[in-house]
Amino acid sequence: MSLAPASFENAKIQLDLTYKVDKNEYKFKNELVHQQAPFTSDALQVTYKVSRHTDNKGGYIISFIVKALKQVELVYFNATFLADLQDQRMLANGFQSWSQSKELSRNDKIPPIPSSVAWYTQMNLQGDYDFFEHTGEKGYIHSNSYTHFRDTKNIFSFFGSVSEEHGYTYFLGNFNSNQLGIFKEVKGMRLNKDQTIDLVRVFAAQGYDAEANIWQSYAEFFPDKRTVRDSHVSGWTSWYNYYGDVSEAIVNENVEALQKHAYPIDIFQIDDGFQTAIGDWLSINDKFPSGMKAVASKIKNAGFKAGLWLAPYAAGFTSRVAKEHPDWLIKDPQTQKLVVAGPNWGGFYALDIYHPEARAYLRQVFDVVLRDWGFDMLKLDFCFAAAMIPREGKSRGQIMWEAMDLIRDLVGPDKLVLGCGVPLVSAFRKVDYCRIGSDVAPWWEDSKLKLLHVRERVSTANSLVSTLNRWVMSDRMFGNDPDVMILRNQKNKLTPDERYTLCVLNNILGALVFSSDNVALYSPDEHLLYSATFPKVVSRVRSVLEFKRDCYMIRFEVQRNNRVHQYTTYTNLTDEEQTLYLPESSPENNLLFATDNDMHMTHADLTEPLFYHPSSEAKLKVHETKTFLHIPKVANNELVLLGSTSHIVPGVELDMFEKKGDDITISFQKKNNRDHQVYFGVGDYLHLQCAGVPPVSKIDGKQVNHTWVPVAGCGEGREKSHVLVLSIK
Repeated sequence: MSLAPASFENAKIQLDLTYKVDKNEYKFKNELVHQQAPFTSDALQVTYKVSRHTDNKGGYIISFIVKALKQVELVYFNATFLADLQDQRMLANGFQSWSQSKELSRNDKIPPIPSSVAWYTQMNLQGDYDFFEHTGEKGYIHSNSYTHFRDTKNIFSFFGSVSEEHGYTYFLGNFNSNQLGIFKEVKGMRLNKDQTIDLVRVFAAQGYDAEANIWQSYAEFFPDKRTVRDSHVSGWTSWYNYYGDVSEAIVNENVEALQKHAYPIDIFQIDDGFQTAIGDWLSINDKFPSGMKAVASKIKNAGFKAGLWLAPYAAGFTSRVAKEHPDWLIKDPQTQKLVVAGPNWGGFYALDIYHPEARAYLRQVFDVVLRDWGFDMLKLDFCFAAAMIPREGKSRGQIMWEAMDLIRDLVGPDKLVLGCGVPLVSAFRKVDYCRIGSDVAPWWEDSKLKLLHVRERVSTANSLVSTLNRWVMSDRMFGNDPDVMILRNQKNKLTPDERYTLCVLNNILGALVFSSDNVALYSPDEHLLYSATFPKVVSRVRSVLEFKRDCYMIRFEVQRNNRVHQYTTYTNLTDEEQTLYLPESSPENNLLFATDNDMHMTHADLTEPLFYHPSSEAKLKVHETKTFLHIPKVANNELVLLGSTSHIVPGVELDMFEKKGDDITISFQKKNNRDHQVYFGVGDYLHLQCAGVPPVSKIDGKQVNHTWVPVAGCGEGREKSHVLVLSIK
């Protein structure tokens, strides 16, 4: 069977099912099911159904409808299809925000964390290692909630769950036996007699280079409860510089530094470190002597929105909440012991969202923080803690879904939510922004934790991999938070190219981009690069493709003042220099302008080419990123942007430009306060020799000189050329 959605209409499925009736367990193995033949026992009926999606865009709905003939408790559900996975790559979406997501092939595997490491570190608690088998078998790939397959011709086959309210869905690609499985994590889920649910409901669609369009259709299945939509913001957070040592003095110092240097951020967020203990959110430590209301006012008076970090479903071992209200915490029904949700802060328990007093406490906390203290945004972290075990007749996924519904209700419709540490589909269109990768770090990779298969490890490289593979949900489901950019020289082991890569990828692919740097300590080069991120670029990403192992190509466009500029960014996450080949020529891509880290330094490398012919060869250093502006052909005497140097995405710093007769008018975005250098061409700007006749051009009535700039590369057999450039400073 092919992966085309219509093929599933005639599929014959092997169904594996386990359930309990009156504590007696019943197992069924390799039961044959198809659209004309449901599975039926004396307690349960499972019907397989495939139908066209009603939006008439070519998608299908694949369903397994379960009817309880008696009161039952589900234990296990897995459906297996024969499918041709030859020459396919499969997306392995990780369990939650921090879990790595990446396209994998038949030669890859997803191993578990070694049991001894899990016992010692408890890092397994952050993922799904304890309730979903990580086989470590080569060619056996799994993906949480959604997946896609991509063949060598970029035919994109998508499968996304639209029934996560009933439990986590996993897609299983067995490349060794050409099988596709759909596993539903149903353990602990109770169904009453005669209750019928769409236990599995999957949206399936296929198309050439169709990722963005298919995800737009997928998004429409989820009710939109966000406060803001399609809103891109920049900001500052305390965590990645000060961590738990943040104080009121540090907050004041950084607010004043951002004001002094006129950095136009939108949100200033205080992270972990203000409270006396995890869970005791209204008990403020002595590092904030003025109280949180005064601190929030300081931030807002500076012109920023005020944000605050909470871990709403966590309670530290030593917290007053844990000591005085142990009944508010989740207990294992079998052992009656409190459930440990993670090792952080010396260990923490999980709050029971179904306990009335615990819910009332959360409502009090949110009301005080948002209404009394006056914070505008909450970063809500470690959300997965709410659903550590199945209970109350609900699966883990059901509990997680309801926990995120509760968060949206507690915050209300007028405040912003940044989700973090959360299984993503349960947060779709409920939070305004959401972390989509692991924490970054002031280093590139944690080699030890990588070898131990910790998919949630703190690592810049690990974070970027997920940023590059989860880009498509941004603005459709929430604004992606790819985590911070770290540009400072102090307390930072990232190389200049690594800092630039983190900066560029986060800004192009993210909607919320923060920093934790103290800008008062910036050198001139650090100021140049940070200034080059304003205004925040709002990119419309068309695709992100891995063209070599750990080398990616991003195609995107930016629209401003009825002009659309197209770009391609290349990034090299490998530990070796790489060769790339630039996009081929087209009416929209007659020439390419290159920008990289060297452009944003006080002493730029003047030997680096500015312009390239299409299809030419270029080099990427280790962990380097380059962005190329596509320059179109234009009519005679028409003005065209050839490039600029004061933004990481050339041209975004421009407000408008136009040409009337010989006179050119240019204005710049107020949020970009760098010195500008902009390159324009008029008419036929490309010449084989320096022999063209410069057109007469004026700015504000003053004549401007033209210069000749060489073009690199000889792609498509083009001869050595120069560009006739109107350079404006």
